[in-house]
Order: sequence, then structure tokens, then C-alpha cells
Amino acid sequence: MDKATTQLMRFAILLAATVLIAPVANAQTCKSFNSCEEAVRSYRSGNSKLDRDKDGVPCESLCGKNGERMR
Repeated sequence: MDKATTQLMRFAILLAATVLIAPVANAQTCKSFNSCEEAVRSYRSGNSKLDRDKDGVPCESLCGKNGERMR
């Protein structure tokens, strides 16, 4: 492999790692959201910590105990 190809592969790996790690590094809490819609978007993107009781409803303070304000 030539030097340019090796550098391109390293860049691609770093870019992929950044994309995969960034959501974890930027994990937010329910207090950081202004709406249920924002919380749901983060939850569906993998921020499972937003659903403490594991009932499928993130941030019940925003979305309601039974998810009545979820979209």
C-alpha cells in the first residue's frame, strides 16, 4: 500500500470512530431537553439512559408517565 492510501485509510477510521463515539460523548440528560420530541429523538438515537424504568418512555417528566405526549 502506498503512503497516500494508508493516510486515507487512517482518516476514514478516525472519521468512523468519531461518528460512532460522538453520540455517547454527547449523551444528554432529561434536564437538557426543552421538549418531549427532543428527548424522543435522542432516545431513538441510542440514548437509552433516558428511560430509567425501561418502559419505552424516555424523560417521563417531559413525555408523561405513559408517554401521552410522545410523537
